[in-house]
Amino acid sequence: MKRAFVLVALSAAAILNSGPALAWNAIGHLVSAKLAYDQWDDGQRQALFAMLQKHPHFQQYLAFGRPPEIGEPEWVILRAAVWSDWVRPRRHGAETDPRGPKVTRHSREEQHYIDVPVIDPKDAAYFAGKTLISPDRTDVICALRQSANDLRNRNTAPEDKAVALCWLFHLIGDIHQPLHNAEYFSREGLEQGDLGGNLFGVRINGRNWKLHAFWDDLLGEDTAYWDDSAAHHQQLFRDAMKVAERLRGLRLSEAEEKNLARHRSFASWSQEGYELAKTVAYQKPGGGGILDHVVLKPGDPFPDNAPEAGAKYAQIAHAVADVQIVMAGRRLAERVKELLAAADAH
Repeated sequence: MKRAFVLVALSAAAILNSGPALAWNAIGHLVSAKLAYDQWDDGQRQALFAMLQKHPHFQQYLAFGRPPEIGEPEWVILRAAVWSDWVRPRRHGAETDPRGPKVTRHSREEQHYIDVPVIDPKDAAYFAGKTLISPDRTDVICALRQSANDLRNRNTAPEDKAVALCWLFHLIGDIHQPLHNAEYFSREGLEQGDLGGNLFGVRINGRNWKLHAFWDDLLGEDTAYWDDSAAHHQQLFRDAMKVAERLRGLRLSEAEEKNLARHRSFASWSQEGYELAKTVAYQKPGGGGILDHVVLKPGDPFPDNAPEAGAKYAQIAHAVADVQIVMAGRRLAERVKELLAAADAH
């Protein structure tokens, strides 16, 4: 879910009228966590499980609904990657939320993304010198740094460490979704931004999509994100394990391996995502310019005239998503190892 500084009111309307934009849905986050989980040894897994047992929603969410074929530590650790989306507000409001009135106090909408402008080249002169994004707003990079610091700090309360661990898991996934690092601006109805692709309408393989939602769902669709039943959680988990198994053998290119070695900061990971948003997510295949699109209005039905992006665009997007989630898993595994080692050193 994206917000331009100059469009706070419109952003709120978009949230209320169009549902959440989750940055990889639950399947994507479970996949990145599973790819990381497989790189930890038993001692590291047990340390993470012990930490998460102090979480305020351990029974209500992390341990809830476990299928019999999965051990509790693995189930809990992987679901930690989805918790930050589970606590987000829902349409029915706090007074009728079956999760209870205190769940959404953990939600931090602005922490899931960073808005870096992608300006339509033809409008560069129009936007030159304008402040499009507040320089003082927090973002996913700030949140990742804070989560890492909370985990390093020996004075952090156990409950707060468990919450910080969930945020770390989730936001490392988020920062690898390209549209969580960019916002498109155009004079043609998007002078205040497209909320990270949420107001950018296209048709892909004959189906209408908000561009952000299309990228969220590239690793598998979750059409009932509000369903808190054990059966739904178990199905998402099984779907994610199939994707993880498919991606386990994915070989990264030499350039991608170099990026893993060279880009180790949260800011550098976000810059990678921004470049992918600018050169792939918002672009026609082959560098033919900005994707043809329609401007979406919060609360209005999807217009009938959305232009088709094409099968090649979808093919490229799927390939990019596969690589990004593998890189997220690798980076999550390494960062957690570093943080656990730092905790042991104390």
